[in-house]
Amino acid sequence: MRLFAFGSNGSGQLAIGHQEDVSNPTQCLFTTDPESKDTTQDINEEITTIAAGGNHTLLLTKTGTVYAAGANTDGRCGTSTSPENVFNRVSITTASGTVDTFSRVSATWEGSIFVSSEATDDKVYVLGTNTKGELGVTEPLVSSAVCVPDFPPRGTRVAALASGMAHSVAVLSNGDVWGWGGARKGQLGSENVVRIAGPVRIQVPFFAEEVVCGREFSVVSGRGQFVVLGDPGNRWGVLNVPECFVSGEGGSRGLIGYPYEGIRASWHGIYVHAAGLEGDAEGEVGSLVAWGRNDRGQIPPRTLPTPAVLAVGSEHVVALLKNGEVVACGWGEHGNCGEDLDALRNVADRVNLISLPETLEGKVVRVGAGCATSWMVVE
Repeated sequence: MRLFAFGSNGSGQLAIGHQEDVSNPTQCLFTTDPESKDTTQDINEEITTIAAGGNHTLLLTKTGTVYAAGANTDGRCGTSTSPENVFNRVSITTASGTVDTFSRVSATWEGSIFVSSEATDDKVYVLGTNTKGELGVTEPLVSSAVCVPDFPPRGTRVAALASGMAHSVAVLSNGDVWGWGGARKGQLGSENVVRIAGPVRIQVPFFAEEVVCGREFSVVSGRGQFVVLGDPGNRWGVLNVPECFVSGEGGSRGLIGYPYEGIRASWHGIYVHAAGLEGDAEGEVGSLVAWGRNDRGQIPPRTLPTPAVLAVGSEHVVALLKNGEVVACGWGEHGNCGEDLDALRNVADRVNLISLPETLEGKVVRVGAGCATSWMVVE
């Protein structure tokens, strides 16, 4: 596997050897030996998760290895700060030994959450800045990894994990939902609460299986049902569930009546992706139904062919189409949507075709999107 990145890179979060933004896919670097600072462009593992904070990136592989790059002054990357501008393997030191294999990861704006699946239970380790309780502990700064106490509850595992800018939500193996961090906008299902420093149960009216987080909202889903937890003020309309998903229960709940690949979230938008369906002429029900903020082209045009893989970043979308092409749209100021931008630095009402270097042989098998960052996995 090879990983290519483009977009915001002021802290080296693209791991491409420097700290300049780029608008064309550039191959990422990985350390092979932290002592010698040797690097490689190939990774012999399948990347399953790309989690991006404001200025750092976490990669989780199928074997449980995690790599991190970017800002690390508060320890959020779980690695040494040298060598810089490359991906380094995460290894956490605890009182009982070293942990270097994980099952889930997520990233807040300035923090990281790592789930380690051990023989009888899961443990949740956190690192970084924690001003709003987004790491699930009380310390405002966690420069050495700590374990979130008494979580998950005994007999359960972490089945899904997501973070917004300052809140985090976990779905457990028994279908329960727990969250912590900033809560002022209702993103944790509570009203009149500014922050929640440790995990609390979030009540949802179905067996939960997945969760995604926007900047200040959460979408919990399971078995075709979903609920949006967010600000009743509804500035960007994320609570306005499209008519094709209205469940009859009212409020911000929805029911998806066909197989779908998953639900994604930008900072202010929601995207339901069904790779097996083609959209109708009106775009009401089809391969991609999206709603929310669209002042920068964050919602792809209805003419977008069916994506095989859909990735949604803070304010942009990257899609791998079924014909193997990669396209992007939305806010592209940092190069994360390619080079062809309008006067406001957006790709709106259209998409940009993103091409790998002409000299490269390989097939794009996965795409990712973060905070003004974009990613392409090539085999």
